[in-house]
Amino acid sequence: MATENPDSLATIGQVEVIGTLHCDVTQKGDLPRQSGLGGGPAAVIELERSYPLSMLDDLEGFDRLWLISWLDRAQGWKPRVLPPRGGSKRGVLATRAPHRPNPIGLSAVRLDRIEGNRIFIEDHDLLDGTPIIDIKPYLPYSDAHPGSAAGWAEEGWAPHEVVVEEPATTQLAWLSQRKVPLEDRALPTLRFRPLPTRGHRVKEMAERPGVYTWCWRTWRIDYRVDTDAHRVSIEAIRSGRAADRGLHEADGPGDGLEIHAQFNDAFAR
Repeated sequence: MATENPDSLATIGQVEVIGTLHCDVTQKGDLPRQSGLGGGPAAVIELERSYPLSMLDDLEGFDRLWLISWLDRAQGWKPRVLPPRGGSKRGVLATRAPHRPNPIGLSAVRLDRIEGNRIFIEDHDLLDGTPIIDIKPYLPYSDAHPGSAAGWAEEGWAPHEVVVEEPATTQLAWLSQRKVPLEDRALPTLRFRPLPTRGHRVKEMAERPGVYTWCWRTWRIDYRVDTDAHRVSIEAIRSGRAADRGLHEADGPGDGLEIHAQFNDAFAR
């Protein structure tokens, strides 16, 4: 914890956890960098039983919600951080870094439905088990400000068109039928981060300049990048799992040996 004078710090009141987010994402590398970019995972927020269900009255009329969460896996903080897109260090308050003086997260998510004390959401950026400390409705007339300046974050941040070519189209359909979330989880990231950056497992192929491979969990996505046209063209999906690779803490849906063996049989070259 980067605090030069801890004795000068003050605390105000207390924060109560009102619920917990449950999803199948346990590794931060499987999450979108921001909520609301599309393709984020689904989740359910289970409110603590001690709270009356009447606090959820009228919430289903909103398409989107603000989740205020406690990022319980953040480890300390520094006044300047290096954003994942690279470049120079930035003041932590000019970033969305989870490692902050108070590790509070703010996520704009889509509301699916409410059942009892459970709130079903989509397109979030939080890990399984994240404590939720407040929920507020998203109000388009006051919360959306198109055209606002985004400071340093505007630098080189033009979104890319993502085009899926054969055989990747057939491969993604095959994986989707088997509940491998490659298309929903991975592809939206390429719209904003197709090139190698810190913490992003992307490498340019030495034998094919301009063609990149993204290592997403145990899968490999090969694609071309046209930086002038801001276009990403996905060529093929490959298995990146060796037959002798044991279980790993980062494994998730679609990482088992059996699904990789079936994929290799179906798309053997």
